[in-house]
Amino acid sequence: MKYKLTARELASFCGQMGMLLHSGISTAEGLHILCDESKTDTDREILNSLIHSIDENGSLSQAMEEAGCFPKSMTAYIKTGEETGCLDEIMKSLSDHYEQEQEISDQIRSAVIYPLIMLGMMAVVILVLLIKVLPVFQQVFQQMGMEMDGVSQGLLNAGNVISRYSVLFLILAAVLTGCVLFFSLTEKGRQKLRKLVTHLPVFREIPVAMDYSRLAQGLSLGLKSGLSPETTLQLTQALITQPKLLSRVKKTSALLEEGEAFSKALTESGLFSGMEGQLVTVSFYSGTSDETLHTLSRQYTEKSVSLISQAVSVVEPTIVILLSLLVGLVLLSVMMPLLGILSDFAV
Repeated sequence: MKYKLTARELASFCGQMGMLLHSGISTAEGLHILCDESKTDTDREILNSLIHSIDENGSLSQAMEEAGCFPKSMTAYIKTGEETGCLDEIMKSLSDHYEQEQEISDQIRSAVIYPLIMLGMMAVVILVLLIKVLPVFQQVFQQMGMEMDGVSQGLLNAGNVISRYSVLFLILAAVLTGCVLFFSLTEKGRQKLRKLVTHLPVFREIPVAMDYSRLAQGLSLGLKSGLSPETTLQLTQALITQPKLLSRVKKTSALLEEGEAFSKALTESGLFSGMEGQLVTVSFYSGTSDETLHTLSRQYTEKSVSLISQAVSVVEPTIVILLSLLVGLVLLSVMMPLLGILSDFAV
């Protein structure tokens, strides 16, 4: 099955299964209940494949792996939950994890879509001015025995070029729209967008905060599931996109291979430093490492949302100011000569 579940769908599935398992319902019964309550053919197809597989082998993790629409890291956590008998708790933690992923995705989407809509609307206004309004002013000037010159003539020529090659510009607009959809809807496009974002001063810290949120949540899940530190780090690597952070995770793995304690490896590799490093170290001694890492994950999520809001607060007025100046330039280029004519009539 090639269909991949979204973060929202994964969060819903894990949350519902966690509640059913916690209430004492078996995995197979829980899947049957979800299948009966499902509203789409895709959901029923996925759940029926899980039910059929679990009837044969009795393992939810194996059934999810065979279905092919669940992340590998998720199946690894669920397998550990089955082996340790805490599958309901793992399901709840996974639900929290994918809810965070969805929250970040929604924030990014809203932060990108609104400026794009604003940019598109202002572009339409400018095109209307260049193609429809300026030719009217040109006729007025000609009736008065004058010619447009300077900036106004250059803008009029630009409008004529756009009107003459409108098909070409429509194709270009379609290509740009396709690029926006590619970068926002496909995983490969999102990866390229993340690399591009890291070079922009306003957005540079956002993907780092997002990765730290995923890192802390992945470590919390691994520790809560009872996975070994090596396996936890290996699964966490699949959640990280920033090369610098990924190199620190690999350094942590190398320190573990040398015999360092997990808490010490996390701090010596530079993954966690300062107050956060001290919190992680103390939490391992007190036995609350999974809860502390989960709290850090939420803090990083809130930081990423805050950074996105700050970026939007910079980008939106910048777009408005630039486009407003351009619209004002278009209007002034034709209004000033007319005002000069009117002043001559007044004299």
